[in-house]
Amino acid sequence: MKIFGKNFKINASIIILAFLTLFIIISLIFVILTDNRIVLSIFGSLVAGLIVAIIQFVIAWQDYNETEKLSRLELIEIMYNRDDRVLYEKLINKAKREIKIMGVTAIRFLRDFADYDESAPQNAKILLSKLGQGVKINIILPDIKFLPDEKKNDYDKVMHHIKILKQKFQNDEIVVKYFNHNSAHSIFVIDDTCIVGPVFPKIESKNTSALHLKNTSPLAKQYLDYFAEEWKNAI
Repeated sequence: MKIFGKNFKINASIIILAFLTLFIIISLIFVILTDNRIVLSIFGSLVAGLIVAIIQFVIAWQDYNETEKLSRLELIEIMYNRDDRVLYEKLINKAKREIKIMGVTAIRFLRDFADYDESAPQNAKILLSKLGQGVKINIILPDIKFLPDEKKNDYDKVMHHIKILKQKFQNDEIVVKYFNHNSAHSIFVIDDTCIVGPVFPKIESKNTSALHLKNTSPLAKQYLDYFAEEWKNAI
């Protein structure tokens, strides 16, 4: 029905444009064939108005086509950085099935949302709550040899953190794998939406831009397929 609706809008636009153009042509022919000054004045004004209407229509049509392109991307939000902890907290709270993460070390994510210290605030334990509810969490990261020196300590911290979580929950709901190349993309999937963006050397991921998309977006599909391929080949 959606496809039908879109085709109908495009066809209607073409019909309207064709009608206006035809009316102008007929009016011009009529003006050429008549000598009545009053009629010439009326039709002259009418033709001028129709020409302006066609120009406005064409501009509006172009705007509609551009808007339609953006709509097909199923973009939820353009994020100028990824340092919005509140947004991530809300998304994690909504998770019902799965959370997938691809990044550089994931240390900030675990520290912010999977703090197993008893004195930690509740909003720092929401990932633990999701593990207790059976939400699957898959994390994929670069092997330590592909990390810059200043990030190698984070690798050990993440390994220790994951070990504690596995001991605490004693299940396979959280799985971490490693790929053998530098990290190029940051991917965060929560059920039916995702946040995706680039990884730049020597720039913290939280300071880089990203796109918040529905998973049905054609752009999101490329990232999700990439994640699936990397996951299959990772260790």
